[in-house]
Amino acid sequence: MQLSLFLWCRHHCARDQSHRATTSKAIVCAIALGSPTLALAQSAASLPKVGLLAWDVCDAPVLIAGLKELGRIPGETITIECRSAGGRDEGLFPAAVELARIPVDVIVSNSQPAGHAAMKATKTIPIVTIISGNPVAAGLAQSLARPVHNLTGISYYVTELTSKRLELLKEMVPGLSTIGVLANPKVSYLPFEEDTKRAATSLGVAVIIFQVREPSDLDEAFHQMKAQGAQAVFVLPDLMLAHEAKHIADLALAERLPMMAWGGWYTEVGGLMAYSADYSRLSRRLAVYVDRVLKGTKPGDLPIEQPVRFELSLNQRTARSLGLTIPPALLTLADRIVE
Repeated sequence: MQLSLFLWCRHHCARDQSHRATTSKAIVCAIALGSPTLALAQSAASLPKVGLLAWDVCDAPVLIAGLKELGRIPGETITIECRSAGGRDEGLFPAAVELARIPVDVIVSNSQPAGHAAMKATKTIPIVTIISGNPVAAGLAQSLARPVHNLTGISYYVTELTSKRLELLKEMVPGLSTIGVLANPKVSYLPFEEDTKRAATSLGVAVIIFQVREPSDLDEAFHQMKAQGAQAVFVLPDLMLAHEAKHIADLALAERLPMMAWGGWYTEVGGLMAYSADYSRLSRRLAVYVDRVLKGTKPGDLPIEQPVRFELSLNQRTARSLGLTIPPALLTLADRIVE
């Protein structure tokens, strides 16, 4: 029977040159003969699709590791569709629209700007993201306990974090009175600048905000910062600034400006200090949300988590280069010291 079917398929598919007829007969033959290629295609098509909305490169090793721990293995139990913004904030929305058109079963990202873009692109596809501001004030959720909308995730920022960072920087730099603040105006809708101004006033220090829209603006910003009397630099959360961490750390050292940043990777590349939640832990935690959504839980029913632990990292080598002695109290508090 199978041999006869095989001969029929070979005869008719070879004889009929019509594209439509050939294609339809090929499919019939492939199904009848159990084509492994078609079986694999059908299998892959039936897997849940996770849409990764990336700011730059399509690479999320920590998230993928978290998914694998939960049995969500790319190519076996899920498929990953990634779209990149190309390192531009304005590229996030078109990338999110592409994911929504596929469509994917859930969109996952690692920043609030990406979450905003995804929510603008779709009101129905679940969105799981790291949130860098106040999700309620931003209109992303009705409450932390019950977001209600199609977005949920983890917030790594609380207003008090800004005050703590400035306090630590002031403790590091004796007599600190003026701080230059690096900010990206493209994300001015986030609360960081206003929180910084309020915190600085309560601590009795002056801040000068330097708007950096593109990486090419950094050199001039640092030059102006130094010229206007800044004694230290405070880096606000932003994806573009995070991508330029090494450049920023080098400029701060060249201008002899002690730097406080919002992610431990800054101290790894030469920045003086950083105080933040463990970003890798947050990224891995997103996998749990993705898993819950793929199992059928509505994102609006998944509470938005906030971090309960923050880590201080210090770069001892940079401190020596700047002629600073790290106070014993900070050494005691530090979770990581880069030598």
